[in-house]
Amino acid sequence: MTALRGQRDKWVYPAVVFILLNSFGFPGNLTLVFGDALGTLIEYGAFLLMIAIMLLTSADNIADILVLDLKAKYTPVYLFTAVLFCTSMIITRFSGTELITCVRLTVTVLFALWACEYFSLQEMLRLVYITQIIFIAFNLLFVTVFRSYVYRESAGYANDFVGLFSAKNGIGSELAFGIMMQLLLGREYRFAQERVSLSFVIVLTVQILLLALTHNWSSFICLAVPVIWLILYDRRGGAVRLPLGWIYIIGSIGFIIVALTVIPIFTPLFEAIGKDATLTGRIPLWRQALKVLRGKYLLTGYGYGMFWRNPSAVKLLHSGFDEYSFMAQQMSGAHNVLIEMLLNSGILGIGAFFAAMIACMKRPRELEEKNYVFCACFVLLFMIYGFTERSFGTHEFLTLFLFYTMGLACSKAPLTGNRITGQRPRKG
Repeated sequence: MTALRGQRDKWVYPAVVFILLNSFGFPGNLTLVFGDALGTLIEYGAFLLMIAIMLLTSADNIADILVLDLKAKYTPVYLFTAVLFCTSMIITRFSGTELITCVRLTVTVLFALWACEYFSLQEMLRLVYITQIIFIAFNLLFVTVFRSYVYRESAGYANDFVGLFSAKNGIGSELAFGIMMQLLLGREYRFAQERVSLSFVIVLTVQILLLALTHNWSSFICLAVPVIWLILYDRRGGAVRLPLGWIYIIGSIGFIIVALTVIPIFTPLFEAIGKDATLTGRIPLWRQALKVLRGKYLLTGYGYGMFWRNPSAVKLLHSGFDEYSFMAQQMSGAHNVLIEMLLNSGILGIGAFFAAMIACMKRPRELEEKNYVFCACFVLLFMIYGFTERSFGTHEFLTLFLFYTMGLACSKAPLTGNRITGQRPRKG
């Protein structure tokens, strides 16, 4: 690391930790204690920090700063972002709000790609680990010191740990992500023959316990799938590499098809064993969302992030349900990443996303082994979570790390024995 880079890191590292902390969900319900101004200040502070970091690290002096530093290898990501931006601005009825949304998403994309260039994978994992410790501390502080402000969305969450979130799905997904990132960091330590500290084990244990306390079983599945894959991958010596782009596309589309066609057939069986065959109302919601999209909005959607801000669009969705039912009132998203993308960006947007995933994830054997493992674990977690929740926003951690993963997958390495087999040289 150069002396200049060392000087930069004195402020870049804590700035990135602040940005990550916000993407994880901070300040969340701390705004109930300190007011909404705190949330606005932190969100816009993180947004401006992203821009400042990218500009100030682009050159050694002010005269050489690059306003936009585009790299050819990230072309699929740039094109996908451009499609979302352009189609959203053309179709939306709320151009001012849409412009802000698209600019925030674009900055998140560029920041994620910047992180691919500036940090090694192990550095990024360490930053996530440090941020996660801070995030957990704030969650525990909120539910103890500020217990009177702890908010529950309904009586069903009375015994569930939700921390700074208003529902267990949010904290569950964040903890699942944090545990997976820490396991990947521990794997890096193992390959480098670095000893894992007691504090590292304690942090991992606390995260697992908190995840158990959320009672959010979907997050357990999101974590279990990549962890099981990682165990099998290491046991086989990394001999087989998955076509991650195609797996994501086939898995995501396949789940929707099964949910809309196969699961309803077994409704009597589900009811007989006391289970909900509608996936807690999600299947009727998806059917109605697809009906709403018929016509001119099927191609472009309602604009990125704009469907739930469009009163007429939401009214159409609610019209498919009984006036006094929960689904006729809910405003919390489509609970599926592909349905949500169709509502916001239509076939053009989702087609551009699939094309970018395939282009970024192609030739997995040319990826450095540790980069491939990270990409595989995240893609599997992102895919499973997206089955029943929306996981695409503007600056949230899943969105940020989706583009980080896509950028990492674009960074192909020369074919060598170590990278093909997945084995790493050991010290000593």
